[in-house]
Order: sequence, then structure tokens, then C-alpha cells
Amino acid sequence: MRHITAVFLSILLSSIAFGQTINYEAPETYEIGPIAVNGADNFDHQAIKLIAGLKQGAKIVIPGEEITKAIRNLWAEELFSDVKIKLVKTVGDIAYLSIDLKPRPKLSRFKFVGAKKKDADKIREDINLFSGKSITENLLYNTRAKVIGFYREKGFYNVKVDIQRVNDSLMNNSEIFIINIDRGEPVRIAEINFYGVESLKEGKLRRKMKDTKQKAFWRFFKRSKFTESAYSRDKALMMLEFEEIGLRDAKITSDTVYSRDEKNLIIDFTIDEGEKYYFGNITWVGNAKYSSGYLDTVLGIKYGDLYNKTLLTMRLEQSMDGRDITSLYMDKGHLFFQINPVEINVENNHIDYEIRLIEGKEARVKDIIIKGNLKTNDYVIRREIRTKPGDLFNRNDIIRTQRELAQLGYFDEQAFQINPLPNPADGTVDIEYVVTEKSSDQIELSGGYGNERIIGTLGLTFNNFSIQNMFNKDAWAPLPTGDGQTFSIRAQTNGRQYQSYNLAFTEPWLGGKKPNALSLWMNHSTFSSYADRSSEAYYNVGITGLGLGLQRRKKIPDDYFSAYYEMSYSYYDITNYPQFVFDEGYSNDIAFKYILARNSVDSPIYPRSGSKLTFTAKATLPYSSFDGVSDYSGLNAQEKNKFAEYYKLKFTGEWYLPLTPDRKLILMPKIGFGFLGAYNDAKGLSPFERFYLGGNALTGIGQLDGREIISLRGYDNEEISSTAGDPLISRFTMELRYPISLNPSATFFVLAFAEAGNTYTGFDTFNPFNVKRTLGGGVRIYLPMFGMLGFDYGWGFDALDPHSKGHAGNNDLLRRTGKPVGQFQFIFGANLGDL
Repeated sequence: MRHITAVFLSILLSSIAFGQTINYEAPETYEIGPIAVNGADNFDHQAIKLIAGLKQGAKIVIPGEEITKAIRNLWAEELFSDVKIKLVKTVGDIAYLSIDLKPRPKLSRFKFVGAKKKDADKIREDINLFSGKSITENLLYNTRAKVIGFYREKGFYNVKVDIQRVNDSLMNNSEIFIINIDRGEPVRIAEINFYGVESLKEGKLRRKMKDTKQKAFWRFFKRSKFTESAYSRDKALMMLEFEEIGLRDAKITSDTVYSRDEKNLIIDFTIDEGEKYYFGNITWVGNAKYSSGYLDTVLGIKYGDLYNKTLLTMRLEQSMDGRDITSLYMDKGHLFFQINPVEINVENNHIDYEIRLIEGKEARVKDIIIKGNLKTNDYVIRREIRTKPGDLFNRNDIIRTQRELAQLGYFDEQAFQINPLPNPADGTVDIEYVVTEKSSDQIELSGGYGNERIIGTLGLTFNNFSIQNMFNKDAWAPLPTGDGQTFSIRAQTNGRQYQSYNLAFTEPWLGGKKPNALSLWMNHSTFSSYADRSSEAYYNVGITGLGLGLQRRKKIPDDYFSAYYEMSYSYYDITNYPQFVFDEGYSNDIAFKYILARNSVDSPIYPRSGSKLTFTAKATLPYSSFDGVSDYSGLNAQEKNKFAEYYKLKFTGEWYLPLTPDRKLILMPKIGFGFLGAYNDAKGLSPFERFYLGGNALTGIGQLDGREIISLRGYDNEEISSTAGDPLISRFTMELRYPISLNPSATFFVLAFAEAGNTYTGFDTFNPFNVKRTLGGGVRIYLPMFGMLGFDYGWGFDALDPHSKGHAGNNDLLRRTGKPVGQFQFIFGANLGDL
């Protein structure tokens, strides 16, 4: 409007400036003569004439539309603050014109006053100011609005911005912008009030708003700041709550945001709920494959149910549990399936629907296309893909494939793209899998303290290794990769006294046709004194072990099950070490292990759904049944344990339950039980493989007798169990997790936990209510190079049992009296023991 007014004003002024009488009722036609351009010395005069659309020699009507259009064209360039076109004189039918211009000032530079450097850098990217830009009122308005918007998004609702214009003495017709910013105090939402709401609790409506939150002392991770963009989005989310209880006509009649003081805002909503609605008759049109009755059963909505548009959409198109009509058809090959619910009648607050289906032809998979894998070989990905060429299209197979690829750990699970590419002409579909590789190799470099010395650990794990290319020099970049094998090497030492070496290799697809994983491992550890071997003070414990395992995926009861078979051998060589089971001699531990597991967890790093159930049985041969010894009382410890004899049973279960619609807040309950048994009561319980509870389960020098160390945060390492370990254990865990970042290069989440557990000397002392309880919280950081790292702080609340070994110091004295003791612990790895 401002520009149009200026145009008409310029036309009026130019008419007055003509210096001659013009008859507006009888316009005359002239030929344009020479055109003068005044006031635009820094501009190309010929270009100005072209912009105006005036050309010497052309015919023009004065007064007429050509002059008005020329002025409008020059204004549109936003280069001038004043535009006039004058009729200087006429000679016969020749009109002499002049274009008089006043250029707008240019921006030479700008600076911020009152802004932090990091804020100023971000604002520069948004406001798009640069030297030489023409200064307009619109530029000033937009610049100020963007600066205000930036700070309001950060919670400074009362920010004040003033742009001071200063003439630049170094450049003609140029100005400097001094952008003065007073961001004020951070403003929080003190109250969110609702008026006219009777059918819902106000707290539920507040929780529905994702980013517009009322202040609360317990809210640490989402500040109660106010932003216009989030507010508009959250109002729509909040109103969905009314639709879900049948109030589909509910509307916000007014909403007001106002300041209570300089630091607090108040938001008031007035809502008209309207009347409740219910589902009426639902009829199906176009269904041939499934009967209407069966579709009614899958839909699960009956006549008279409260109207819920969200539920209807979910049951028709895509529900979290796969119970929807679209999945029903797409899992049977109907890629071209379409569904359209039409509201056909509303009577007595009952809404009738006609659901129209286009089933389409069944589509079969034609080609599988893989993109984005730079080092992982195609066949490693293809063998995990459930959609095979020639199969009927199945959306559930695509979802399952995404899970299997995520479980490999080689790809960014947040960046998966799965694109069905239909070929309607032949009724087939190509499926394109786009992956983004991430680093999956890990390095463990850590230091700890044990046996009064610092223990150093160096470990390397290569999770996408290729042993086939070990001797191919072109494949070393820096290591041969791409075949999906796992190779790890680990060394731990505190110098001469303790050394431990571990080597492991896994081929996940033995033979390349079936997912049968072959595992090989070897280890060797020595723990000795610093004395010479000839000295009486010399002692040594040597352990050498190796194992061979085979894991097979099962199809019954379902294909989330797997079975693992392992045979292992450990040789213990003891010299003059009285703290061991026996102080001199050797022992052989030949064991067989069987693990039956069901794992439906959706992601290995931050699981959001699924469960993991594991049953483990490990046993040696019952040597006492055929060793010919009838009386073990006369044998010493070494003779009894020349061949270790035991059987061991464990069961663990963990579940991942999303508590919020965005599937970020996760509840993880976990249980675990373990039992170590003996074949022969006369021979007694094996001193090997016993359970120890407490601490963070980071094993070290103490693991010289095959003991199994299980974490119980809030307590010291192994302090809950007896000195010799115990044959019975139970542990219960409840964790609440929330992610701060799911970036694959650094996944970071926080957690709160409650745990309880204990070990028992036998079934005669077993009491499921005699557990040691702990509460606490912690953080976890997953770095691809280092794996899962974490810190926990827990409070142990219960006194130790008399048989518990405890630890020397003030903590032990406090625990013995039942006083809570806090414990800070470092966590390395995802599992806190195998229980």
C-alpha cells in the first residue's frame, strides 16, 4: 500500500512538474525523445531506462498507463526511496522526459551489541545481511523480527531489539546497522489454566502438549519456555485428547498468553467441549479377499463405542502392534491396496462410516536394490533381508529386515531408508534398501585399581571383519572388512604380577547359506608373585582356556528364538597359592553349555520395544559316577577337583516398554535367577563357577576360579556374597530410560534404577524377600569406538547378611548396621553381568 501511494504521488508531482497544461480528458500520443536520468550517478542509466520500459522512439500516450507502469517498475526494484518521471518539454509530437531518482542508502556493515558471540554467529546465518544491500523498511522489520524470534525460541520472551542507523563516513550513501539487543531474563510458563473442561483432567491436557510445559521442580530435560511455533503445534495435539473421548466438536474459544511478571507467563484456555459422539454402523465396500465380519474383528470397533478418530485411523492404516487393515492386506502382497473411510451419516450423535477398499492385485518382489554400503559386502546385507525375489510383498518382512540390519550394528538405525518401487505394468515391486554405514569397531583402553596396583586394559574389537581378505593387501584399509565377522583381542596387566590375554573370532554365517554362527575363543591368564621361582615366597596361578560354540536360529516356536551350543576347556595350574581352592596342583574344567534365547529387541543400542529371554545350562560330566571313588572324605581339595564337577542353570528376562507416544521414555524391567548344583552330595559343591553379587561387574584379577560376578549397583564389588561365593542368586531390576541424543556417533541417555538382589548359601537359606535394595541414577554414552560407557550412583539401603564378606572400611561398618551408603560406579559395556 505504501508503494502504491508513492506511485500515485509521484505521478501527481510529475504532472505538476510538466510546466504545461495537460488535458486528462483528451490524452495525446507522442514519440519519446531523449530521456534524462537524474540522481542515479552510481547506476547504469541505460539499465534504468530498460527497467522503466521507456525507449526513445517509442510511441507513448500522455497522460497514460505507460508512465504509471514505468514508475511501478522502478519502485519494484527497491533501489530508490523516491521516483519521479517528468515531461520536460514537447517539440511537435516529440516528448522530452526525465527520470528523477533518489537512491536508497546501502548497508556497509553491521554489528551486535548485547549478544553473546555464539548467539551472534547463529543470528548472522539467519538475517542475511551483507555489505551493499539496499536498506528498506521491510529489511529493518524482517531483521528485527528474526532477532526477536531467535531469542524467543531460547525462552527470552521479553527480548527487546533496536536497530540504530548510523551514516558511514567512509562510503557515500551508506549506513551502519548497530543492532542493540536486550534479551532480558529467561521467561518460563508459570501456569497453564483451562476453563470449561469437565471431561478431562487438566494434567492430562498439559502432558499432551509436547513442548509447551508448565514449570515444575522435577522437570530437568525440557524447559518450560514459550515459543509461537511450539505453541501452535501443541494446541492441535492437546485438542486430540478431546477427539479420543468422543468430543469431536470441542474447540478452543479463546486462548491468552500474558505476563504475570518479567520472568513468568500464564496461558489461559477457554474450551467448549460440545457433545459426545459415538461410532454408529460401519460397512465395508470393495472387500473380496476378506469377509466383512473378519474385517470387523480386526478393526475392533463396535456400534456404540466412543468416537475416536485417532483410533479409527490407527486401526485402518498403521497401528504399533500391526493390528490394522492396511497391514492385513500388505502382509499378503497387496502393495497397491487403498482404503478410504467416508462418513455417511450422523444421527443421534452416532456417526456411520462406509469404508471403501481397493484391494488391488497381489504384487511380487522383483529386484532387491542395496545402496549406501561402502565397505560392507552386498551378500552380508542380502542374507539378512527377509524380502526375497519372487515372494509376495509383505510389509512385516520389511519391518523385520530393518530390525535384523540394525542388530548387525554396522549401520545408523535412524537413517535407514526402505523404498518400495512399484511396477504397476507387471504387478511387481522392487525394494530399495538405503543404509548409512557407521563405525562399529571398538577400542577398550582403561585403567583400574586392584590388588594394590593399577591394572591397564587394551582391547580391540572388529565387528565387520573379513578373515578371507587377510592376505589381500588391497583389502587393508586399514583392516580387511566387509564380511560381517567379529574378531577381538584383549590384554590386561598390572606388570609382572598379573597378565591376561583373550582372543575370539565369530563367523555369523557358517557356510554362507544359513545363519549358523561359529565362535572360537582362547584365553590365558597368569597371576604370580614378584619373587624368583626358587624363592619360598613365589606363587603362581595359571589359567588357559579355549572354546568352540555354534549358534543356530530357530523357526519354532518363532524365528526370534536361537540355540547356542558350546564346548569349553579350562586348565588351572596352581603353585604355592593358599588363597585358591587348593594351594598346589591342577584342575581341568571341561564343560558343555546350552543357551536357548528369544530376542525380539528392536535395537541393540537404545531398545524401545521387544524382550530378551534367556535360559542357560552349563555342566561338566558327572565324574563322581564313574571315577571309582566311594569315600571323598579322605581326599584333599586338589584331588577332589582334579576334574571340576558341577551343573549350572540360569534364567534371565528383560522387557522394553515405551511409555510415551514418541517411544523415547522406556521402562525396562529385568529379572534373573541362577543355581549351581552338585551331582554328588558326598563330594560337595564345586568351588568353581560360583556367584558373587555387588558392584559394577567389571572383572579383573579376582576372577581366578571361574566365578560369575553380577552387578548390584550401590554396593561394593562382590561384598554381598560370602568369601567363597554362593550357589544361589536372584536379582530384580527396574530402569527408566530417556534419550538425550540418539545420534549414532554418540548415543546418550539418562536412567533411573531400582534394584534388589542377594545370593544364598543354599536352598535352606533361600528367601526371596531377603534382598538388598538399591536406588539410583546414571548416564550412558555409546561411542562407536569405545562401546557403551556409563556412570551410576546408587544408594544401598539394606544391611549385609552375616555370611557376606563385605569390605574393610567405613562403608562396611555402616552397611553392617543397616545405614544407607552411596556408591559411585563406572560402567563399561551394556550388560551388568549375565544375570
